[in-house]
Amino acid sequence: MNSNSPSAPAICSRTNLNGNGVSRRRFIHTLGFGAAALGVANSGRGAEKPIQGFERAAQNPNASEGWKPISDRKLRVGIVGYGVCKFGVEFGFQDHPNVEVLAVSDLIPERCAGLAKACRCQKTYSSLEELVKDDRIEAVFVATDAPNHAQHCIEVLNHRKHVASAVPAVLGSLEDADRLHETVKKSGLKYMMFETSCFHEDLHAMRKHYQSGDLGRVVYAEGEYFHYMPEPIDSYKGWRIGLPPQCYPTHSNAYYIGVTGGNFTEVSCMGIPSKIEHLQLAKNSYKNPFGTEIALFRTSEGGMARMGVSWDTPGYGGEMGRVRG
Repeated sequence: MNSNSPSAPAICSRTNLNGNGVSRRRFIHTLGFGAAALGVANSGRGAEKPIQGFERAAQNPNASEGWKPISDRKLRVGIVGYGVCKFGVEFGFQDHPNVEVLAVSDLIPERCAGLAKACRCQKTYSSLEELVKDDRIEAVFVATDAPNHAQHCIEVLNHRKHVASAVPAVLGSLEDADRLHETVKKSGLKYMMFETSCFHEDLHAMRKHYQSGDLGRVVYAEGEYFHYMPEPIDSYKGWRIGLPPQCYPTHSNAYYIGVTGGNFTEVSCMGIPSKIEHLQLAKNSYKNPFGTEIALFRTSEGGMARMGVSWDTPGYGGEMGRVRG
């Protein structure tokens, strides 16, 4: 399967759709309709140009048609974080009929007020550490700065609440990854990472075909996150400035992990020094000189995957990938 845009429909390179209740003609017709809808949606976005890598996918107004709730109960949720991505509201908790956003929090008062307004929520807390003490809250969505995702999720789990976080789960620390994993196991609660690539039409189609057996074993996969940053993007305590590309690999790696549910067993990576100032060795806290890094992995199926992340290559960008089975 192949995708040439962050939200483009998938194109089958090798698949058998017959026998699963979907004809090839019907499948292609559906994808063509989706592409047309995408074009219409993009044409009405106005002159404002989004930050590359933060583009919004087209929204289908009929996406919930036929949806039926399995319960009348509302899950009581707290949301933390309203930074440059505004991910605190981007996943639509505030609009779900089985969710009540009970409280929100951000360390910066103006952002906290903005998050409360966007979520139509009256209760605010000055920090995550205060919010998790609210016994009425059952689950928390963590949309804070990446370096603190692991610690914040551990804090939520230790207060006996389910937790979801924006990407990445962990930034730059295998020890934090182990701590988070152990905390999840001991808690018996749900932990989720909201990988946006997994919500793209193409990756979703790849996953369905893989699960049905149409793709067989994945021999080769490619994933890319090309996010041109000629100037550093605002972030809490500057955590994005000079970030090594493969420390933020989730959007690209999802084009294997999100498709198959597998993992990687070996890796070799190459990088190239950047000419962009904030990506030069002496100009960032990470002491990172690389603006582009390309990794070759062995997969748990015995196949191969090439995953690329780049901050300094202008031109077409976004989250995209290809899978061959």
